[in-house]
Amino acid sequence: MPAALAGPLGRVKTLLSTISVGQKIVIGLLLAGLVLGGFVFTRWITASTMSPLFSNLASTDASAIVEELNAEGVGYELTDGGQTIMVAQEQVYDLRLSMSGKGLPAGAETGYALLDQQGITTSEFQQQVSYQRALEGELSNTLKALDGVRSAVVHIALPQDEVFATDEGKPTASVLLDLAPGTNLSGEQIQAVTHLVSSSIEKMDPESVTVADSTGAVLSAAGEGVTAAAGDAQSQMEQEFEGRLAGNAQQILDRVVGSGNAVVSVRADLDFSKRDTTSESYNYVPGTPALSESTTTEGYTGAGGAVGGVLGAENPATGAEGDATYDKESTTSNNSVGKTVETVAGAPGAITRLTVSVVMNDATAGALDQATIQDLVGNAIGLDVTRGDAITVAKMAFDQTAAEQAAADIAAAAQAEETAQMWSMIRTGGIAAGILLLVLLVWLRARRDRGDDYEELEDEDLDLDRIQVESYRDPALDDADAQRELATREKVRGEISEMVSDRPDEVATMLRGWFAESR
Repeated sequence: MPAALAGPLGRVKTLLSTISVGQKIVIGLLLAGLVLGGFVFTRWITASTMSPLFSNLASTDASAIVEELNAEGVGYELTDGGQTIMVAQEQVYDLRLSMSGKGLPAGAETGYALLDQQGITTSEFQQQVSYQRALEGELSNTLKALDGVRSAVVHIALPQDEVFATDEGKPTASVLLDLAPGTNLSGEQIQAVTHLVSSSIEKMDPESVTVADSTGAVLSAAGEGVTAAAGDAQSQMEQEFEGRLAGNAQQILDRVVGSGNAVVSVRADLDFSKRDTTSESYNYVPGTPALSESTTTEGYTGAGGAVGGVLGAENPATGAEGDATYDKESTTSNNSVGKTVETVAGAPGAITRLTVSVVMNDATAGALDQATIQDLVGNAIGLDVTRGDAITVAKMAFDQTAAEQAAADIAAAAQAEETAQMWSMIRTGGIAAGILLLVLLVWLRARRDRGDDYEELEDEDLDLDRIQVESYRDPALDDADAQRELATREKVRGEISEMVSDRPDEVATMLRGWFAESR
């Protein structure tokens, strides 16, 4: 053994020899706990972060990829019912390239990739069917990109081309969505699905798209689906508008009567009709030169008399002789007139009528003027009486049973939490105190045993010193004294031999201490 290690190993052996069995057990348990904790912590620190390699896999593709991973000895995890394969984050890109080189995931060829398989001999019917399948595949891939949609199936019905435009039919589509567990599509999301499909197909209206989920529930029916989705959006808009107005009024009432002593309810009727108005107006500015002007003049000059007499065959006409003159002049002017064309598109969501109800707690608002409260609330929400808006303010006694019960439940929950925390602290403190007490008892017992051993060794040491002193006291002892001294020495030697054989470690420790003191 090297000399550099001999000293430390000797000190360790000496230290271990002075420790009792109980202390050795405690130290061993502590070391085992530290080693186990260090091992677990190291495994946790060095564990790789798992990331998805592929998601939404078909069963055949997942099986093929798992076989390749097993052949390469790569660790993986399956999630999402086997549709997602998780691998170490640092291996994701390398494995994707490796799997792509092997043609995985293969999947079913959909979308516009189907058009690459057409040859010269493909018939018109096959071309039409392939085009329809390509559209359905592309739409399915697009819808799967929506959050909460695991897979989508799209079927399109395209009408045949007709000679006359009046005989042409309109295309329709049906969509089947496989939603993730716990996912519910809102009206706006359903409307987005219908518009995505209808906008991708020529001459298709959003009303011609039917949307259903995997449970068989119809989310949007043809002819009424878009209306239903729009109705949900309109209801949400009304609720947000009502909530904003009620919040404005509630903020004022809370400052006046205190929080929880007033309730405001607003009902808003909104007009979502969209109207476009076009108006034309003409104006003329005096003094503006005419665009065009024409003048017509007529004149006549001649001799003769005016015809007179009674009408009839028996009465001859009579006339006066003389000269006649006739003049006429007319002017036509085309003036420059300004023309204004105005088109106004009415935005949907105009307020038709507002009805407001305000209830205050009689205990706190008994002395308030209701007319003042009505004016304050009306101004806060923009009440217009000429539009037909109405407001009602009332004072009533509030039922505080629910509030008191809620306060009591909150107090009880807080008390229970405090009690649980207290018992947890007591339990933790008791465990810690028990461990400390156990360690203290083991230490005291080991110290007591070590002290008793030292006392026995010191007593025996004193006896040996006394014997040595007496042996050198007088060399000329008589025979009786020599025999007694010899017997005493033999007795002490026997006791020392017995102690050495029974407790060699303590004796060795004591002797080392003597040697160290002598040095």
